[in-house]
Amino acid sequence: MDLKNNHLTILKSVEMTNWNEISHNSGQAGSLHSPEFFRTDVFHEAILWKLLLLTAMAYLVWSDKISIVFGSMAADDTEQSTGQKVQAGIFNFSIDGPKKDKSGTEVQIKMPPGSLNNVTFAIDPEFGTRNDLPAAECAKRLNLCRDYIARFSAVAIAEMRRSGVPASITLAQGLLESNASESRLAQKINNHFGMKCFSTHCEKGHCVNFKQNSHKDFFVKYANAWGSYQAHTDYLKNSGRYIHLFELDRSNYRAWARGLAKAGYNTSDEAYGEKLIAIIQILDLDRFDKR
Repeated sequence: MDLKNNHLTILKSVEMTNWNEISHNSGQAGSLHSPEFFRTDVFHEAILWKLLLLTAMAYLVWSDKISIVFGSMAADDTEQSTGQKVQAGIFNFSIDGPKKDKSGTEVQIKMPPGSLNNVTFAIDPEFGTRNDLPAAECAKRLNLCRDYIARFSAVAIAEMRRSGVPASITLAQGLLESNASESRLAQKINNHFGMKCFSTHCEKGHCVNFKQNSHKDFFVKYANAWGSYQAHTDYLKNSGRYIHLFELDRSNYRAWARGLAKAGYNTSDEAYGEKLIAIIQILDLDRFDKR
């Protein structure tokens, strides 16, 4: 019994001694201002910053607002004024991210069966559904349109700044007239807008006649696509039929599209103006008018 009591007394003594030491050294190990506590606090803060950094990186990767595209050395080609293609940057940081095609438009155009081309789905998004076409066909042709926009948007913006023709209108007309750069005129003579030559005294090689049945079928041959874009701009500016359109704000692509059609830009297509509007809205081309 005495042995047990002595043991308890010793334990109590040790506990009191330890407590007194802790209380006496409260400004050291256990204190909020102690080096040990400071190191612990810094450690926790470092972990917090790492978590915040990881969260920010995850947002950059999965957000649809910011895109980071790492390209290979064989970057996309962009048209420049000399007609040569230049490589885009290897790293492409886009503030708004990749633009998605819109599902609808304020104008409703039903393209007839048999009118399938590269721009059909940018005019009539439901064409494939009505005609039982595979989704891959739609995707392939829309990608051709996107490639055309990526290649010539800088040209259209430059011409807009030079003349006032909205870049959206120029791109929509180029897409429609050249079948996204795959028409015979675009492929053979760099003519993206169906520009004709009516001169009877032009130099050899200035124009080409593909049908050989009338001088009205002579189309101007350009050294490069940019030349075609410049000629299109100059034609609109110098033709009295379209001069009133330059009084419009360049953001008013609807009035431009309908004005071109009303002035007779393409008399063979009654829906020409509405098609331009559909292309602009579905492919979001009016974003280039703000540049």
